[in-house]
Amino acid sequence: MKLTLKVRERRRVENDARAARIMTAAARVFARRGVENATMEMIAHEANVAVGTIYLHFASRDEVYLNLCADRGTQLGAGYREVIAQGLKPLDEIRALAKVYIEYLQESADPILLSEPTPYYEIRKRLRRSSEIRAFDRGSKIRQEVFRLFEGGVKRAFDDGLIADPLGPTGVTVAVWSILNGAFMVTRDREYLLHAIGFEPQGFVAKALDSYLQGLAAAARSGTRRSRPAPRNHRVLGTLGKGTGL
Repeated sequence: MKLTLKVRERRRVENDARAARIMTAAARVFARRGVENATMEMIAHEANVAVGTIYLHFASRDEVYLNLCADRGTQLGAGYREVIAQGLKPLDEIRALAKVYIEYLQESADPILLSEPTPYYEIRKRLRRSSEIRAFDRGSKIRQEVFRLFEGGVKRAFDDGLIADPLGPTGVTVAVWSILNGAFMVTRDREYLLHAIGFEPQGFVAKALDSYLQGLAAAARSGTRRSRPAPRNHRVLGTLGKGTGL
């Protein structure tokens, strides 16, 4: 019995390692060809395995892609949790979370963001196999969890009165996500920005986020000042000012 369990465990480890190797190869194929243009044959060639071997692990190209997204999302969530565990101040935590996300973009932009012409939730419409649907549901759940982790940092900054915006924590989290994605994509063509425009993109993504956070912080300070009752003599001066045009 013990020997059988050891054999099963060894086979499980080997299967997991093979599946991981297939997804690593698939990421390279998706980055070069895009998800819609990729085939199982291409992935098999890249992974140096038979096509039939891939079908032992994944029912389709979409299932490979969905599992890749889910695994990358799990890694991103783990990075977020490490940041949150540090107990940083809210604004410092947002910057640290953003740094983790930028690192995620550097690794995953090509195989995931750029190669996905069909929005993630639209993919669900074409799935038929139960294993594909399970992979989709897993990825969807992870995406929601990852968003909530980042949103939690933003919400703490709101609760502490450090930032203010009518969008609220959820809207600001989406705005931060948009800034990071957009700035990252724009700065990918460093040579164009540097030589054609004369702009140094190094560190621009973090600077763009910091500029946005400074604006939110200024709005919070301004709102705090407006909420405080003005001193009595200040109100008198204000009345005189209206009459004199000051």
